[in-house]
This record gives sequence, structure tokens and C-alpha cells, in this order.
Amino acid sequence: MVYRVCSRVLGNREDAEDAAQEAFLRAYRKLGTFRGESAFATWLLRLAVNVSLNERARRRRRPWSRARVDPVGGIAAGPEAEVLHAEAAAQLHRALQALRPDHRAAVILRDLEGLTYGEVAAALGVPEGTAKGWAHRGRKRLKELLT
Repeated sequence: MVYRVCSRVLGNREDAEDAAQEAFLRAYRKLGTFRGESAFATWLLRLAVNVSLNERARRRRRPWSRARVDPVGGIAAGPEAEVLHAEAAAQLHRALQALRPDHRAAVILRDLEGLTYGEVAAALGVPEGTAKGWAHRGRKRLKELLT
């Protein structure tokens, strides 16, 4: 789940692998700061989102490092279906990258990872209503981009 979140926020495999590894390292180093006010998975996902957003901001300052886009793979029922799936996944991936970072994170955590709004809010460090609003606006923008 940590890798998937990092991958969807960052848009490519190599950066996602680095971010996921960094998230686990930070979790290990900061384990003493986990207060148990939320589920451990929520706390870990918040670290992953923060690491990913920080890396994305760093890449914006270094534009030459963000040229890679790695579409989400999957198992298809044949070569044609596999190509169609890859194209749809790449289109969704590009659309996700076009969202504001807070909207993207809310959509990824809620709709792609299946967290509750409460868990999304805890992972992003915002009130539940804000998480709902971000997810709603993110979905609305995705619809505009994909239709």
C-alpha cells in the first residue's frame, strides 16, 4: 500500500521505490513518536504521502528529473486488452498528476486505496470535512480531464 501511494503521487517506479523506502526508514526512526491516536497504517501512509509530496516538490525545482512516467501495469486477457488497459492506466496516471497535490492525495487514499474519510483525514493531517472536499474536487477535476 505504501508503494502504491508513493507511485501514484510521484508518477514513476524509481521515485516511488525511493519514497517508499524513505517512508519505512522514517517510520522506523520515528516509531517512538507514534501515539496510537490513529491506526498504525494511517500513520505510515501519512509518512508516505509526506515523503512523496516532498519529493514531488523537489522535482519541480529540478524539471529535468520528472520526464519519466510509469503507467500502472496489470494482467489482461490478451495483447489487445493489455494495450487498452495500459493506455487507460497511463491516461488516469497523467490525469492524477495534473491534480493539485492535496486533491491527488485525497483521491488516491480514498478511492484507490480504500481508506475511510476519517483515515484519509488522519493521514493528511486535516479535518474530515477537508478530506471529503479535497476528494470531491479531485474527482470532479479527474472527470473533466478524462472526458
